[in-house]
Amino acid sequence: MLKRLLSNFPSTGPVRDTDRDWTIIGETEPYFGVLTADRFKRANLDEDARAEFFRSGEGDIRGFYDRIRVLFGPFEPRCALDFGCGVGRLTVPLAALTGAATGVDISPGMLAEARKHSQPGLTFQDTIPDGRFDWVVSAIVLQHIPPERGYDILEQLLDRVAPGGGATIQIMFGRTAHHEKSVGARLVIDREGVRPSTDRQRRRQVPKGMMIMHDYDLSRVVGLFYRAGMTTLTLDHIDHGGIIGATIYARK
Repeated sequence: MLKRLLSNFPSTGPVRDTDRDWTIIGETEPYFGVLTADRFKRANLDEDARAEFFRSGEGDIRGFYDRIRVLFGPFEPRCALDFGCGVGRLTVPLAALTGAATGVDISPGMLAEARKHSQPGLTFQDTIPDGRFDWVVSAIVLQHIPPERGYDILEQLLDRVAPGGGATIQIMFGRTAHHEKSVGARLVIDREGVRPSTDRQRRRQVPKGMMIMHDYDLSRVVGLFYRAGMTTLTLDHIDHGGIIGATIYARK
């Protein structure tokens, strides 16, 4: 069911086929597609840049881990799920921390690169596995998936959180007026206040292989956490160059 959810969407119309985009990105720029800095482009990716790339993942996981323990007390996960794992930037340190981590991504090129970092306890695949995980993580991922698909994916991810487990999920929900006319806008946050975007260009043609940022309805996202039995949430705001969102921390 989930594989169909991730794959069987048309390339035109209101729901963009982002699987196609990420297949292209994974084949051409698998590292730059995760962190959009020139030093991570294929032409510039030397061993120092690669090491920096994975150190950034170690830092993010350590930060997420410390934050969830401050918020919710002792937390010792023994297995983790990383949705939208890319080349394994977060999955590798998750495996080191927990002992077992599964990375999920739709891009064959990304997965091929990720599997080069094989180690005990580390698994990569293209569908969300059954079962429960002590910690479910998804960072800088859902923003690149149209919400019409992303809400269903988020619901399934939260269902995979084991009792007593935690979730660390990033979503974007608005943008500054400078980005109001960009594809995926739904909410504008500026000095004048907070208002719906007046230019919802969901059908505008964008070249294949381009990353698009999507705003989510925060009320709907919070409702999905509530339905999953995760009623205490903490949101830490994030700002990606005027695209505004939050890292959501929760325990079940």
